[in-house]
Amino acid sequence: MIADRAAAQATAITHQTAAIEGRRPGRPREQRTDRAIIDATLELFAEDGYHALSMEAVAARAEVSKATIYRRWPGKRELVIDALASLNDDFPTGPLRQRSTQEWLLLALHHLANRDGDSLAGRIMLRMMTYKLSQPDLYAEYFDRVIMPRRRWLHGMIRDGIERGDLRADLDVELAGMAIVGPVLLQSHRSERSAPDVDLPEKLMDILWPGLRAPTASRSE
Repeated sequence: MIADRAAAQATAITHQTAAIEGRRPGRPREQRTDRAIIDATLELFAEDGYHALSMEAVAARAEVSKATIYRRWPGKRELVIDALASLNDDFPTGPLRQRSTQEWLLLALHHLANRDGDSLAGRIMLRMMTYKLSQPDLYAEYFDRVIMPRRRWLHGMIRDGIERGDLRADLDVELAGMAIVGPVLLQSHRSERSAPDVDLPEKLMDILWPGLRAPTASRSE
């Protein structure tokens, strides 16, 4: 009896704690499982591509059962799309006014520079470029879930910088975004292999910032 009451109290405390933290009991374990499945999907997608990827292979790589995957995703396509969308999980976020425009630009450049052709995200990006023609439907979903959120954020940050007086009032937002993203992607995915330039974002900023900043904006903010 005492043992039963103790167990019941422990269960109640667990549920109360979970309610206070805004989660269901056991959710951290579920999140770890979700992450393992997503990571396995991305790795296999980068290695073998969409057609060779199977739910069986994902289950084996993630060390879970197929049933565990199917409880979360109805099929391979939905799993792959959600996995691709997770590539934005480490994208710089937060209220724009908490940093200067120049600081946000540097964060964006560092984020892009970490996605060279040898990284997981970089290998996936290169594979998706081939799917633009061979798998246009898959590429369209990738573009909508991965590329467009970054583009909207970058354009929003540029517009905010103009409103704050950090950037030129006559700046073409679309063209400025291309000028920021293009050089770092070109450098990251060049054909010749060499050690990555860890100072690339700062070097690019030295070139880009004089053409982006408002005449009255500080060079170092």
